[in-house]
Amino acid sequence: MSQASLAERLGVSQTAVSQWETNKNYPDISTIKELAEIFAVTTDYLLNVDTSKLKKENEIVVYNRIPAGIEWANIQDRYGFEEIGASYLDTGKHFIGYRISDKTYEPVFYENDILIIETRDNCNNGDYALVQSRLKDAEIKRVYYKNNGILAQPVSYQGGEGEFFVTNSRDRFTILGVVREVRRKFVSEEEE
Repeated sequence: MSQASLAERLGVSQTAVSQWETNKNYPDISTIKELAEIFAVTTDYLLNVDTSKLKKENEIVVYNRIPAGIEWANIQDRYGFEEIGASYLDTGKHFIGYRISDKTYEPVFYENDILIIETRDNCNNGDYALVQSRLKDAEIKRVYYKNNGILAQPVSYQGGEGEFFVTNSRDRFTILGVVREVRRKFVSEEEE
C-alpha cells in the first residue's frame, strides 16, 4: 500500500504517514487502532510490545527477593510469572510467587522451588509464612504464636532456634503472606 493511499484511507496527509515511517512523528491512539484493523494485526504488534513479558489474567508475579519497605508493584527483582488455576482466582484473594534462590530452606523447600503465597497479614500457628523483621529482606519462616509474642523459626534445621518477637515491642515483625503451594521443577542429570 502506498503512503498516498494509506493517507487517503485514514484521512491524514501523506507527510504524516511518511513521518510515522521515519519515526519523526507518531499516530494518535485512534489512528493506531485503525492501522491495526487495516493491516489485520494487533496494536501490540504495531507498537512493538513484547507480549511474552506481559502478565496474563491467570498469572501471578514471581519475586526473587522482597526488600523491606517497598510496595509489591515497585519491586524490581522479579523472576517472571507463574500460572495459577481457577481455585485460586475464584477466591477473591491476592497471590504472589516467591522463588527460592538458594539452599537455605532445605530440606523443606529446594532451590528454584516456586512458592505460591496468599498475601495476608496473619497466619495460623505452625504455618510457613513470608515474613519481614528488623527491616531485612523477606524470608520464609515457620510461625508460632506464644502467650506474649511470636516465635519465627527458620525452615531449615540448620538455621538455628529462631527469633522471638514480643507483642508490641520495637522489633518490627510483619507477616506478608502464607505459603499455600510449592511448585517444584525436577531437573534431570543432563540439565544440571
